Amino acid sequence: MTPPVRAEPEHHFVEHGGEVEVELAAESEIGIFAAGLDAFAELVVGSEDGEPMELQIALRGRDRTLLLVDWLNELLFLGEVEQFVPTNVVSIELGDESLRATVAGYRGTPRPLVKGVALNGLRFEQEGGVWHGHVVFDV
Repeated sequence: MTPPVRAEPEHHFVEHGGEVEVELAAESEIGIFAAGLDAFAELVVGSEDGEPMELQIALRGRDRTLLLVDWLNELLFLGEVEQFVPTNVVSIELGDESLRATVAGYRGTPRPLVKGVALNGLRFEQEGGVWHGHVVFDV
C-alpha cells in the first residue's frame, strides 16, 4: 500500500466564461491527483458541519490524463449522489491501468458550481522533474 500523500501539490485557477481552467503541479503523478482533489474541493466546499466520512474510490483506465478526468468526475458524482464533500486524500495507489484511493470528507451540501470535467485542453505530463496537469471544469 502506498503511504499517505505528503507532497505539497499545488493548483491555481484561470477563469473563463462557463469554465474554470486549473493548472496542477506536483512532484509525482499521485500528487497531480491530490492537487486535482484540492482544486475540486475548493470549488465545491460548503458548510463544514456535516458528518465526517471516508470513501473508497477505484477506477480503471489506460491513459493517465483520462484517469484524472474520471477521478474528478467520480468526485463530482459522489457529491451529487452521496452529498459527499471531499477535503483531502488519505491514500492513493496508482497501478499501470488503475487508481485506488481513500478520500476523507464529510456529508454535506456541496456547492453546485461544477457541472463536469471537459475533455478539451487536458494535459498530464512530466517536465523538468515536475509533473503538470491541466483540466477544465464546466461551471
